[in-house]
Amino acid sequence: MINMRYLIRLFFLSTILASLARGQGSAPVLWYWQNAYPNSLDDVSKIKAQINLAASFGYTGVAFWSSAFTFMGSPVHPATNVTYMQDLISYARSKGMKAMATTSPHGYSDDALLNNPNLAEGMHITGSRFTVNASKTALVPVNSFGGLANPGFESGRTGWFSWGDSNMGIDSTVAHSGAASGYVTNAAGNARFAQPLNLTPWRQYHGRIFIKTAKFSGFSMVEVLDQASGIALFNTTVQQQATQDWTELDFTFNSRGMTQPVLLYGVWGGSSGTMWFDDALIEETSLVYVLRRPGTPLEAYDPAGAKSVYTEGKDFNPIADPQLTSGGLFKGFYHTPVTVTLPAATSLKPGQSVAMNYYAVQPITAVGDVGICLSEPAAQTWLQQNAKALIANMPAETSYLLSYDEMRHIDSCAACKAKNMTPGQLLAWHVTNTYNLYRGLAPSASFYIWGDMFDPYQNAVNNYYYVEGNIAGSWAGVPSAVTIMNWNLPNLTKSLKWFSGLDSKQPTHYKQIVAGYYDSGDGAAAATRELQDAAGIPGITGLMYTTWANNYSQLQAFAAAAKSNWATYLRSVTGK
Repeated sequence: MINMRYLIRLFFLSTILASLARGQGSAPVLWYWQNAYPNSLDDVSKIKAQINLAASFGYTGVAFWSSAFTFMGSPVHPATNVTYMQDLISYARSKGMKAMATTSPHGYSDDALLNNPNLAEGMHITGSRFTVNASKTALVPVNSFGGLANPGFESGRTGWFSWGDSNMGIDSTVAHSGAASGYVTNAAGNARFAQPLNLTPWRQYHGRIFIKTAKFSGFSMVEVLDQASGIALFNTTVQQQATQDWTELDFTFNSRGMTQPVLLYGVWGGSSGTMWFDDALIEETSLVYVLRRPGTPLEAYDPAGAKSVYTEGKDFNPIADPQLTSGGLFKGFYHTPVTVTLPAATSLKPGQSVAMNYYAVQPITAVGDVGICLSEPAAQTWLQQNAKALIANMPAETSYLLSYDEMRHIDSCAACKAKNMTPGQLLAWHVTNTYNLYRGLAPSASFYIWGDMFDPYQNAVNNYYYVEGNIAGSWAGVPSAVTIMNWNLPNLTKSLKWFSGLDSKQPTHYKQIVAGYYDSGDGAAAATRELQDAAGIPGITGLMYTTWANNYSQLQAFAAAAKSNWATYLRSVTGK
């Protein structure tokens, strides 16, 4: 007996596949990623030379990665850069290539935040304690952390060796201070110093370690990890020279809801040479990268429960992070906290305890990489202002890449929480609004978007970095007219299927570009492998040579392999 439901489903599936296949040409669309922040006519000439080279290899489009787009509409932007980018886009068009401009990033938002760093997304700190000093002139932060065991390794292996890793020990001949240090040498695998921490939830902490190296090579990292949830409260690669003297590494982290994470220093995956650690510190701190905007309210009150609320400007002087107000932005994981001073007429008394709730930024790297808030009205105003300036300054045929990428800060501040959405729902809402904004300003333009924040096989997951909750469902906000720039190369087949609409959990059928190569070193092998991973999956219209290291040495090889393997890919989809 014929199963009619099966036949109907097969019919619709074949119709979808045929429709998607019709969007695929006999040759691949070939974009390449061009770093372009020209400061002079000489810079413009060099980029034009690179465009000429790409065109000669058969590339059909240039995706310009430039802070110039983010600065448009902002007083911090040099006017000449608008002219330079207009020239470059027009030049690419004159070579028969499409041109793509990147919109203001929502993951790496530091350039946009130059206008107002307080528009960054911040995590809440609850109940941070202070004491009024004896002269009644300032609030003194209270350190609730009891201290690390054996922070200088003077007591041998006490406190640090519970994970049982090898190739590490105590050196009584080398020390930053005292008479000893911990070391890792020629590690065969993981070699990490580990110590559990007893923390208060939703507080801000300062960490410090001194590091020395001798002929060292390997992957070294500092991490604060909650083992029960798998959430990293802090994580950074140690940037060191092969041989260097003692160097201080400072960082901050928010304990979030965790009470007993573990502090880790050391090597992951093996190393050669030697790395020493000494004088470790963990202490509670406060008001590092404190944010001041309506969506990040600050409240000071009596922690004893007397319901006394203290008034900013009356009981204590206005609080602002000097590093943000001075234009320093989020440079470094840590800086000396702001001192809260008191006016002469304050109602606070010497020795009195004060609790404070506020919001602060947790930078991803030592150079920032901070996300902008998705909900603050002023952030929306900036987005509209930038979009209008960008569209007004670009030629009508320009395409746009909606820059939602590696968003480590979502749905933490009060403005975002007030929407009562999950991070995924909030992101979906924002993407839809942004697309509608740009579509209204440039109705004939083509739009693209990075795939990672909408991909459950990549970053659309639970507790991604400092995102408080699940990003699942974010894909519902991406309009079907947007082309996915898919760079999930380790899981490319699963990811391409996800956006092709062949998964019932995500039924929208998107066109896709494989944003490939990713500085792998072998352009031909990369393009070949990427199209093999795409076999049988409809909707892929081409590939992009994506380099973050400005290495275009494999540009020709990548294009040649993409073109030579394209017919095989098409046959896998159409059967012809």
